[in-house]
Amino acid sequence: MAYKVIADSCCDFTKLDYRKGNVESVPMSVMIGGVDYLDDGKRTQEDWINLIKADSGYPQSACPSPDAFLNVFEEGKDNYVVTLSSKLSGVYQSAMLAKEIFEEDHEDTNIHVFDSLSAAAGEHLLYDAIAERAEAGMDFDKIVEEVEALRDSMKTIFVLDDLETFKRNGRLKGIKALVATTMNIKPVLIGKDGLIEQIDQGIGMQRAVNRMIYHIEKMKLDPTGKVRITQCVSKELCTRVALVLRERFGFSDIKILNAGGISTAYENPGGIVVAIEG
Repeated sequence: MAYKVIADSCCDFTKLDYRKGNVESVPMSVMIGGVDYLDDGKRTQEDWINLIKADSGYPQSACPSPDAFLNVFEEGKDNYVVTLSSKLSGVYQSAMLAKEIFEEDHEDTNIHVFDSLSAAAGEHLLYDAIAERAEAGMDFDKIVEEVEALRDSMKTIFVLDDLETFKRNGRLKGIKALVATTMNIKPVLIGKDGLIEQIDQGIGMQRAVNRMIYHIEKMKLDPTGKVRITQCVSKELCTRVALVLRERFGFSDIKILNAGGISTAYENPGGIVVAIEG
C-alpha cells in the first residue's frame, strides 16, 4: 500500500527526503523576541541563528495543533507519524488527538503515531526505518512492531556547547554540570525513556565529545545499524565523529543532517546530536 511519513519539524528531513514525495513536516513554532516564527523550512539555519542572536532573551517552542496533523493525513494510505519525545513536548499528544478524530470518519485508514522518545537525529532514524520497510513491501502492523522495537533500543547521545535554551525551558532538570558553566564544563547527555540524563562531562567541547565517543564504544552497538547526526554550525566536528564511527567502529550507514528551526533553537551553534540503532 502507498504510505506517508509525517513528522514534526524537529525531524530534520533532507532535500532528498522531500523529493521522494511521501514525507510531510508539520511545523512547530519558535517564539523569539515575542514573535512566533513557523518552522516551515523557509528559513536557513543561518537565518534562525541570526534571529536568536538578535534577541536578548531565549527562544521558546510551541507544538502544532491537532488540526495541523488532521490536514496532512491521507485516506487510502498507511500514515506513519514520528514525534518528539512526549516527555519533552506536547506534539505526541496533539498527533494522537488528531488520529482519534480522523479515524472516526476514516475507519479504513491506517495511522500510527510513534513517540520517538528522542528528537532531531533520533526522529530521522525512525523515519528511515519506516521508509525502508515500507519500500520493501512490509505490511503496516509489522512495520509498527519492528520500528517500535527499534525505537526502544535506539541510543541518542549528544553534547551541546550552549545549554541555556534547554535550561530556560525546563528541559534539563538535575544536570549537575549546569552549575559549572564558568569552568567551560560540557555535559555528555543521553536520552533515557524520553528524558535527558547526564552520563559524563568534559572541559571544553573536544574533551566532552571524546567522552561521548568513549560511551558509544561502551555500548557495543551492532555496526550494521544506521547512524544519524544532527549538526548546528558544527559540520566539521560532526564529520570527525562520523569518521571515527566509520573507521574505528565499522559503521557505514551514516548521515549528517542540518538542524532546522526547532533543532537550532535548542541545540545552538556548536552542538552535536547522535542517534544510533541499538
